[in-house]
Amino acid sequence: MRLSDDKARRLNALVWRDRARRVIPLVAAAVAVTAVLTFFLVRQVERADKTTDVQVRQATVVHIKKSGNGRAAAIVEIRLDDGREAEAFSALRLDPQIGTHVVVNEARHASGRLTYDIARVAE
Repeated sequence: MRLSDDKARRLNALVWRDRARRVIPLVAAAVAVTAVLTFFLVRQVERADKTTDVQVRQATVVHIKKSGNGRAAAIVEIRLDDGREAEAFSALRLDPQIGTHVVVNEARHASGRLTYDIARVAE
């Protein structure tokens, strides 16, 4: 039995309407979840302590606080060339040894806080 063109068109429209009823709520939920996550992530970024200035300093490693297997990040106590002592974050593959000269990035933040990151081992 063959359907007429009009009945085939109406049946096709009913099938697509049924598919849309199933899919549209899922798409709307995905869009809503994405919008909410974007809103909260943007708020977190706006509240971050912005870096205002970065200066490169020379330092010497004094002590290593965490030195697992040498492949993890470590907090390193350093003595800057101007005599100040600070803690620096080291993401180097291998932890620098005590007494090693390193190049440190000193970042000043909008709140006035100073953070130190070990960039590389000095040559």
